[in-house]
Amino acid sequence: MHVRRIWAVAAAGLLALTACNESEPASTATSTPGGATTTTADTGPATDGSPTTGTDGTGPTDSAAPADGSVVSAFAGEAWFAGVVPERATPADPSLEPVVIGMINQENSPVGSFPEMRAAVEAAFAWINAELGGVNGRPLRLETCITSFSVEQSQACAQRLVQAGAIAVMSGIDITANGSMPVLEQNGVPLVGGVPATLAEMRSTNAYFFSGGIAGAYVAFAAHAHDQGRSKLAIAFGEFESFQVPAEQYGAAVARSLGLDVQLIPFPITTTDFLPVLTAAVQSGADAITVGAADTACVPIMTILQDLGFDGQLYLTGACAAEEILNQVPDDVQARVIFNTEGPVDETVEGQLYQEVVDRYATEEAGGAGTVTFRAALNLWQLLRSLPDGATAADVKAALQTSSAAPSFWGHPYTCDGAQVPGLPALCAPQQRLMRFTADGADPESVTPDWIDVPALVADLG
Repeated sequence: MHVRRIWAVAAAGLLALTACNESEPASTATSTPGGATTTTADTGPATDGSPTTGTDGTGPTDSAAPADGSVVSAFAGEAWFAGVVPERATPADPSLEPVVIGMINQENSPVGSFPEMRAAVEAAFAWINAELGGVNGRPLRLETCITSFSVEQSQACAQRLVQAGAIAVMSGIDITANGSMPVLEQNGVPLVGGVPATLAEMRSTNAYFFSGGIAGAYVAFAAHAHDQGRSKLAIAFGEFESFQVPAEQYGAAVARSLGLDVQLIPFPITTTDFLPVLTAAVQSGADAITVGAADTACVPIMTILQDLGFDGQLYLTGACAAEEILNQVPDDVQARVIFNTEGPVDETVEGQLYQEVVDRYATEEAGGAGTVTFRAALNLWQLLRSLPDGATAADVKAALQTSSAAPSFWGHPYTCDGAQVPGLPALCAPQQRLMRFTADGADPESVTPDWIDVPALVADLG
């Protein structure tokens, strides 16, 4: 199995605004004016704006754990973040009261639709309940609420999930999280996610993300450019505070602290023509360029720089390393691009487990950015197992805040003390790896010997 097929990407959702209106959303969930819509894995989304019954996570088979032939049995005895993979599947006890977890995800919006992030969590919960014994015997129950780029819908989602008794709310992508965050903060319900989409999330002391988001990516690119002897870094970013602050206050600041000259190039977040942006970057004399973009912007960026004769280093987020994107780029062009990731570059047991789980339990496509929410779901499950029965939202929050170098599924250990990245307390594991793909179908090649220590780099800023 090739690692590339299942690669865990970073910052995919955060960068979706740079490609808005360029593609249609692919989701079966719907939302209605004036309110959010809840959706479940087994019954499908409501279409009238009213909440539906949440899923107990038994997945597409909706049956007890298999006696043999289970996912865990294929990896029995292998070491993973939760110790050792069990030999046999153990189902959760359906007679016990479920542990309710909420999820807010943006779908059905031309400004970005991310059904794969929800589908990955549904698959993870289905697997946990069918094979991993739930949370100390109790099944996990996922209550999902869909927003479609609406502050009012995000706020309504948070209110509904609080009323549903969720002891934590998972974040897929919620670009209008300035509507949901105040509700969750006021009710003390922690937000847990894979990658933050907004500055409001990154700056919240009530949010916990197992990644570094776009800030981590920019810092890693600056550090690598310095280590490779580059002298000038051009950072192009969409004019939106969730992109601008990471670019200016973290990426550019670290680059300058390392002695690099920096050229900042803002562009409208709705841009579809990157020629002027990239021309400005090349004409600045930069020998390293990074562009905060994803989706349909990736191919033009790579090919336009080639046409402009740029022979320096191009850095793009892992969202641009999707196989369907790189298949559109000549091998010699893609081989020169460096991407970030927040998972190990080499094939791992956890990467293989992810693929087997989504193959068996996902009812929709759960790849791409779904890998980061799958990680968050597994990390939350492991944390819940350490808490006493009847744990509350306050217990979950306290456990997260006191975590230190806690093992993370398919990622760097996390510490959620709020001090990993000054000013962005929600980032629990901002460390990064960098990779490249030398040819279509090739496995990724690591370009960094180990994790790039983002917390150490930003600490040097003073």
